[in-house]
Amino acid sequence: MPQTPKPKTSHPKQPLSGRLSDMDLRLLRVFREVVRAGGLAAAEVALNISRSTISVHLSDLETRLGMQLCLRSRGRADFKLTAEGEALYQAILELDGHLASFKSQVNAIQSQLTGRLRVILPDDALAIPQLNLPATIARLRERAPQLQLEIKLAAPHELELEILGGRADVGINPLHSRRPGLSYQPLFSHQSLLYGAGDHPCATDRDQELLTRQELAAPDHAVLSGAAHLYRLFPHRSIANHMAARLAMILSGKFIGFLPEYLAAEYVDRGELVALEPERFCYQIQNALTFKSSAEAQPAVQLFRDMLIING
Repeated sequence: MPQTPKPKTSHPKQPLSGRLSDMDLRLLRVFREVVRAGGLAAAEVALNISRSTISVHLSDLETRLGMQLCLRSRGRADFKLTAEGEALYQAILELDGHLASFKSQVNAIQSQLTGRLRVILPDDALAIPQLNLPATIARLRERAPQLQLEIKLAAPHELELEILGGRADVGINPLHSRRPGLSYQPLFSHQSLLYGAGDHPCATDRDQELLTRQELAAPDHAVLSGAAHLYRLFPHRSIANHMAARLAMILSGKFIGFLPEYLAAEYVDRGELVALEPERFCYQIQNALTFKSSAEAQPAVQLFRDMLIING
């Protein structure tokens, strides 16, 4: 008849002082797996060590803590926790929860974006209805509070050069042509029309010859291929690379020029601008997110792309 295992004589209880060592954590892990398995024999597979080694580890832990943790024999049925062993097991489960929380916090720190994101935009970006720029910035800040954001404005031909030159990371720009080394993600399109001030002579006179004799506020760089034939109709030009400068020149009443409909709309409503022969003098512009091909996998660039809010 098998004998009931006799309780071991308790060691004097010792406080666990100092830091937990790697050995302490290993012994606690062995004890946890034995309890989960319900005995030493069943724990052999989970721990991949022999039963005798497990027994030695449990004895070492009991000596380390100065308390008996379990009553054990060769069989599973005779394994039983002492009250102190049960309390220690619950403490280990709580420690596991803290460790899981610690790992989550470390992962969050590792995944949190830091550094700088340099965004370059056309100077009328705030007026583009399909691009809700303030909401995009707000969402970007919420997702990456440690990311330093740098936003600057540029004329279309300058934007791509800034990115290629490493002075900007990502931008939104009319898609003129595809430069080697850059990647483009189409976003939205808009229409540009020819405008004059409300009191410009061409606002009421529909003479095409008179219209093409007017001085055009225009960029000095190549325009979209779909618009080049329209610009060639105007031999007299003054330079306005930035949209704000072009708008100011047209509003002066001394120039005419092409503007996006969204930018001119409020001035048209007030009678300050008039679209000139919109059926003929119009063209579509496709806008695209632009970045270096080598930077496509950068987390900050990916996040900015994800945070763009396109309305329609």
